[in-house]
Amino acid sequence: MTEGVETSGVVLSISQAAPPQDADVGGQEYDNKAQYILSLVGYAVGLGNLWRFPYLAYTYGGGAFLIPYFFALFFLGLPLFILELGLGQMTRRGTLGMWLKLGLPRMQGVGVAATCCTFMVGLYYNVILGWTIYYFGRTLGALPSGVLPWSDQAEGFVCPETVLYPKSAVANDPYLINPATGLFNASFVSDFWCPEVAGSQAPAGFQAVRVRPLSCPARSAAVFWEEQALQQSSGLDDPAGLNPGMVFAFTIAWLLVYLCVFQGVKSSGKVVYVTATLPYFCLLAFLIRAALLPNAHTGLKFFLIPDWSILGRGQVWLAAAVQIFYSLGVGFGSLITFASCSSKHNDFVRDAMTIAFINCSTSVLSGCVVFPILGFLVSELQGTSPCISGDSLDGLKSIGLSGTGLAFIAFPIAIARMPGSFFFAILFFVMLLCLGIDSQFAMLESVVSVLSEAGVGRKFSRPVLSGMVCLVSYLIGLIFVCRGGLYWFNLLDTYTSVLALFVVTCLECVGLTWASEGKVWLEFKQQTQEWTGRELGPVFHWFWKWVCPGLTLALLLANFIPPTGKVDLMGAGESLPYPEGQGYLPTWSISFGWFLAVVPLLALLLVAAFPQLVYDAGEEDHSRNLSGNAENPAGSFMADRPPSVPQEDETVTAKTILKNNKNNKQPDRRRQTDEEEEEEDA
Repeated sequence: MTEGVETSGVVLSISQAAPPQDADVGGQEYDNKAQYILSLVGYAVGLGNLWRFPYLAYTYGGGAFLIPYFFALFFLGLPLFILELGLGQMTRRGTLGMWLKLGLPRMQGVGVAATCCTFMVGLYYNVILGWTIYYFGRTLGALPSGVLPWSDQAEGFVCPETVLYPKSAVANDPYLINPATGLFNASFVSDFWCPEVAGSQAPAGFQAVRVRPLSCPARSAAVFWEEQALQQSSGLDDPAGLNPGMVFAFTIAWLLVYLCVFQGVKSSGKVVYVTATLPYFCLLAFLIRAALLPNAHTGLKFFLIPDWSILGRGQVWLAAAVQIFYSLGVGFGSLITFASCSSKHNDFVRDAMTIAFINCSTSVLSGCVVFPILGFLVSELQGTSPCISGDSLDGLKSIGLSGTGLAFIAFPIAIARMPGSFFFAILFFVMLLCLGIDSQFAMLESVVSVLSEAGVGRKFSRPVLSGMVCLVSYLIGLIFVCRGGLYWFNLLDTYTSVLALFVVTCLECVGLTWASEGKVWLEFKQQTQEWTGRELGPVFHWFWKWVCPGLTLALLLANFIPPTGKVDLMGAGESLPYPEGQGYLPTWSISFGWFLAVVPLLALLLVAAFPQLVYDAGEEDHSRNLSGNAENPAGSFMADRPPSVPQEDETVTAKTILKNNKNNKQPDRRRQTDEEEEEEDA
């Protein structure tokens, strides 16, 4: 129980002695524990579970990838997840204001860096929702025809010519190609050469043969994605104007996000009842359908049986650690914002373990859905290409499974060839929309909360401030719905978080366990014991002081040290214009990408040098009066004294309280609730 100073019938908790500039944030609180847990599930469980995790497992040895993945979870992801929930819940502030409560105003730069990173990710993340809405709309529009728009049976689509490379000895055999279908004869499958890279020169003894097949499901899905959905330009240096259809879908996506967050957790806390639970019903339906598909065992076998030789590659361990960061969402500040709106008596350790278990179980569940479907896909495509075998998933590299390729090419191909294809197509895109919108409005909540804490949004109501952030993000995000938008999407996705997440989480650990000669940690530990009843033992201290900072620094260095580290992360030096290649990336994209990567760190250093940039001098003076500690201008709840022992100079008069309430146009509902709880405890 935290002691308080009673003045004129009002109990002011010493732990709440903080500047009132973030009163708007303080007024936000979840109606119940279920909303809080579902919000965390909705944020942590996102598109990365459905497409990034399966793609990484496909790339790095199937089941073998699970070993470094769970290693990174237990030694890095879970401790950091617990840390961020604890910081938000104990300080009752977002990623910026918590440092004031901790008495470390210069560390606010860490919160600013996390917010910069979150804002940039939110800019391009929402275009995925736009793509999803576009596919959903086209699916509904195709219902009268009975043919999905990316199917090779769609009206007006003609399969392009395909180049095959048979042995010269059989190249002129009349039975090599069926003239009626344009497909190769399966009895000659061993007589073909398969290029690893499109456009490669055939070796001696093989020659090129051009055919036009009547069935080309992989090519039709790729053409629909590249030429109709994206209207893809030649490269990053060729924006080629806005894509009208995608602009419309992108606009709808931002309107949906705004409707979810315009009242903060009051609105988003209710939305998650649907968006956080519906994907699991969809996944269950896909799991049952996938298990019954022909050749499903081939994909499932690849996922569950590890290739042990892959574990000797450092890139596998780095990819697993990065995936844990993205999957759990640590380092972005959103977890801290969510926890600040929860009950202060929650057992945040248990909550974090529960959410982490749900999150990683969802990733494995997604693998059990995706890989049987990929097994079905190779069985369907083996008749159209001699380079695809029904006994192996290796041939799918030719259609592209990385990120967007898995969600908007590979999955739609398989769905188009399933019985009940329209039902599963609608189900799939509804699932993508729910998974994506949860994470998107969580990131937006974090940005809005930081703006409120910094005093930027003091003159605006929550709906207006949320609308302003949405509008600015929408206008900047129009670059992603140009015909060259995919290249900008990939640029930000590759570089934005490559440094900031590791620096932010490392400094969060350092700020808690190393600052003020360990006094902050002792008071955090005491506060946790008083509010939650849980004692943070030496294991937590050891992880947060040594293990997590060490591992995050190692990951940071791995981005620069070969063989895992490299400067040209997107391969701009070898890029070719579309359609000859995947799209041209000019050399300046490398420097611009790294500029985006260091922007959060530059913001961190700027605020560390000038902390007054994110809080007012007037608030500083007021806080200094409350705390009686000139070294802690924020009036932190963890000053140089035990928070449960009231000091003589902490007495607050009724006049001061009334003045503060007058200055704050919006009442701090959560602070009032905490005071009522303190009265009950007393």
